[in-house]
Amino acid sequence: MIYLDNNATTRVLEPVAEAMRPYLGERFANPASAIGEFEGIGRAIASAKATVAKQLGAPAGNSIVVTSGATEANNLAMLGAARANPSRRHLIVSAVEHPSVLEVARHLESTGYRLSILPVSPAGVVEADEIARVITSDTLLVSIMCANNETGVIHPVKAIAERVKACDQEVLFHTDATQAVGRIPIDLADELAAVDLLSLSAHKFHGPKGVGALFVRDPGRIAPILFGGGQQSGLRSGTENPAGVIGMAAALSHCGFSPAASARVRQLRDQLEERLLKLVPNAFVLGAGAARLLNTSFLCLPDISGGDLVDHMAANQIAISTGSACMHGAQRPSYVATAMGLSHELAQGCIRVSLSVETTQAELEAFLAAFCVFHEAAGNAAAARR
Repeated sequence: MIYLDNNATTRVLEPVAEAMRPYLGERFANPASAIGEFEGIGRAIASAKATVAKQLGAPAGNSIVVTSGATEANNLAMLGAARANPSRRHLIVSAVEHPSVLEVARHLESTGYRLSILPVSPAGVVEADEIARVITSDTLLVSIMCANNETGVIHPVKAIAERVKACDQEVLFHTDATQAVGRIPIDLADELAAVDLLSLSAHKFHGPKGVGALFVRDPGRIAPILFGGGQQSGLRSGTENPAGVIGMAAALSHCGFSPAASARVRQLRDQLEERLLKLVPNAFVLGAGAARLLNTSFLCLPDISGGDLVDHMAANQIAISTGSACMHGAQRPSYVATAMGLSHELAQGCIRVSLSVETTQAELEAFLAAFCVFHEAAGNAAAARR
């Protein structure tokens, strides 16, 4: 399989699998049990959390709450903030947030919260100036993602978070950094010092599925949404997953793009875009005018069905997508594309190609060859209909 859908998930690296293996076999005891404590499994978890914290510039390992992934982390951030701060009843999110943020916001709205959804520019960027327009003394939380999962557009989170705090220090700022972690620098001690809550998921940076984390700067500002044994200082009850958290820490230590790898991936992405734009002269790249993740291309191919192209590629053992993996099968176009001003018809022609450090020139050539076959067939079919 040629895998060009790395914003959906990534392959687990071999050093990550090796780090996890002992905790799936001989060191399988419950970390909270006497034998688990005796064997140091709890210490291994604490060490892994400290590694994650260090990689993010977080103050300490106990600021990392391990979850089942970014969806749970986003839910804990938003629902936990609402439970801990019931006097404030206003939320602010952007129109291009992941469903695990938008749907939580809409759920809270259905229970009586007021919700403000910020628009994005035609390039797909949330502008910091928009915050001052909508923030009020009743605002509980602002949630703006670091980088969009479909377009790869990087939002000015530092500027937005600082603008929030300038308006009201008591407003919590949350960022869904699921696509950013492992791809761009994250420094919660400096660049993102105004961020209160940050979500991530290991399977987006060559770690295992089913494990993620929420960085919590002040544990007193959120309340748990799961109850049970009181693990993780009571913020997330449930038997801890040693293999998962150790794999997440190992992945975060191994996945970072080196300057050479970054340059190579960016070159492949730019080459892909240049060649597709030549093949389809009226095509365009969404977010091209903004800072983007170097691995992500979100292209609009007018007069081409994005869904049909994805199916054609899958039949040829090539993985791409039309947008968020969480929206696969939905009979509607990308809401990110329509939020950026595209018509329903144009949005149906969008595809996402997302590379990794493992992507090769040969894989790119195979994708382009398969695209040419599809494009020629689609052109012939259109000519026959005329």
